Amino acid sequence: MPLARPRVSWSAGRSGVPATAALLSGIYAAAEARTLLERRYLDGHRALFPDAIADWARLLESAERLASLGALSPLVASRRGGPRSAKVELPGLDLDALGARARTEVPVLATSLIEETRAATLDVLGDTEGTASLAARRLRTGPEAQA
Repeated sequence: MPLARPRVSWSAGRSGVPATAALLSGIYAAAEARTLLERRYLDGHRALFPDAIADWARLLESAERLASLGALSPLVASRRGGPRSAKVELPGLDLDALGARARTEVPVLATSLIEETRAATLDVLGDTEGTASLAARRLRTGPEAQA
């Protein structure tokens, strides 16, 4: 069960909001897809080595910290024109909602990872016909249709 994430405040006009939201959504979706595939194919064993697990945790922490830094800019800008006691209300980026939205991407992402792994395995085994067949099917249907 994922931990509850803090609500991060943003200025509505900040251009970094969509980029950071996309970054976090991608990280959340990749983590959920990896967990799904570990349960399905590795009997729940982790696919990452301990160093990679620590790196992944740092990446997630850094991305969430980046999201929280977006809240500081409008606070500084609003204080310049008003008294220090003025209350500033900022719209928020709800990381829990973003994580929930990212979970909807997990089936497509997991399917894509499985197909890429199959193609790489066939390529390593020298089965160029099988690799080409997978690539052709993916081009015909797209990864969304395979989920």
